[in-house]
Amino acid sequence: MKYLAACLTILELVSAHGYFEAPLGRKPGNAFSAACGAQANSMMSSDINGNIQGLQNLVASQSDYDPTKCDFWTCKGMKFEDNTDSVQTYTAGQQVPLYFNIRAPHSGYANVSIIDTTSNSMIAANLSAWDEYALTSIPAKTEWTNFTITIPSDIGTQCSTAGKCAIQMHWNAPPPVDQTYQSCIDFTVGASGGSNASSKKRNVAKSFAA
Repeated sequence: MKYLAACLTILELVSAHGYFEAPLGRKPGNAFSAACGAQANSMMSSDINGNIQGLQNLVASQSDYDPTKCDFWTCKGMKFEDNTDSVQTYTAGQQVPLYFNIRAPHSGYANVSIIDTTSNSMIAANLSAWDEYALTSIPAKTEWTNFTITIPSDIGTQCSTAGKCAIQMHWNAPPPVDQTYQSCIDFTVGASGGSNASSKKRNVAKSFAA
């Protein structure tokens, strides 16, 4: 029965998914494994795109899962400590091109916001948002994968410290699917300077165009 439950959880995790590829979103590592458990780390290392509900089911009976440290509802549990070499640098008011790879669609809604990862609180909501996202009933749209957000001009010093702020994609497919996907890009905001953001993936999604 445990084997069957594990297999069903794996199917839940891989049935649909997505992930920030440019700039690169947070990935699992030692800090994620220590907080969320070896099985969650193994699954995310194999396929970063899985959903939060599947992860919750996967770790429910795992002794090395620490719910006080593993918060799947902030960046899908991915930890800054595993991603210190992927921090982007932006300026207030800067336009930032993003590429979110939809590996498999599920109809739902989505938004891109800036969050404080230390408290899972909102700094700037709905910098990009879709009431209908990744619909399976129509050809996929380029705007679902290639889009640009603007760093708020009044963000001040809230994101001056690496590890505090992240651009978070939150994509929810309501019941009967009932799956949620998140991906986060760590960044800081300085008084001046450019961006490390890459747009190399922005044309990859042309196959998704409506």
